[in-house]
Amino acid sequence: MIDVAIRFDDPSATSDHALERELVRILAEQEACATFAVIPCADGLPLRAEQMAHLIEAQRCGTVEIAQHGYSHESRIGGSDTPSEFAGVDPAEQARRIADGKTILGQVFGVTIGGFVPPFNSFDQATVRVLEQQGFHYLSAGGGHDFPDVTHLSPVPRTCQTFELRGAIQEAQRRAAAAPSIVAVMHHYDFREHGHADARMTLHEFAALLEWIRLQPGVRLVTLGVLARLHDAHTWRAAVQRGRQAQQLHWRLRPFLPQHCLMTRPLWRYLRFPERLIA
Repeated sequence: MIDVAIRFDDPSATSDHALERELVRILAEQEACATFAVIPCADGLPLRAEQMAHLIEAQRCGTVEIAQHGYSHESRIGGSDTPSEFAGVDPAEQARRIADGKTILGQVFGVTIGGFVPPFNSFDQATVRVLEQQGFHYLSAGGGHDFPDVTHLSPVPRTCQTFELRGAIQEAQRRAAAAPSIVAVMHHYDFREHGHADARMTLHEFAALLEWIRLQPGVRLVTLGVLARLHDAHTWRAAVQRGRQAQQLHWRLRPFLPQHCLMTRPLWRYLRFPERLIA
């Protein structure tokens, strides 16, 4: 089975709710699901339930899983080339912001938040310790981070953008026996309906992509929470490490391994050489 999770970042009190409602409608029509990483306090405005009626209903129906996207999505590191809300910030301050954000989302959506998506895909080891202490189950960022050997927190990083998802699934299908997983990320600005002329998708194309996925044998759309629970935290940490090892291989070998998948089994299981090279 190939498991695919779609992560939609940045819904907030001030985000494009009309676009979000259309995404929810399309997901429901296609009997699909996604994880929405919601900002608890964007632009200094704590989220309120009346602003999130479309996501509260979608979460209640199982179409959307809610994850926490930081606290305010503001960089706390002045003058840094790499913005971050958490990396390098005092652990006590990190703990306060994460706890406050979790409380806000819990009150709005009426559920315990188990997933955390750090803004800018940036965090440090103190962030991981805080998340574990506060009962989070998974962290979804990029795949290039060191991840300390903690007991419960599972890393399920982004592997591609959603507009790359069709190719990523086709790549995974060539290695289906090794059960690769995919985490595809999208933002409001990826959709032309949001007003970006250079956006990579339209809502119609997103609907067509979901319909295509639904017709693929052996491919399953799940939320990040479901994906994280398919394996223990040790297995996911090993998968992240394999991804980093694959990027460090000789450039002649890298094309024979998947570029957009999480590999929870030994690396050799994912090698695939063209028949013309084997003959």
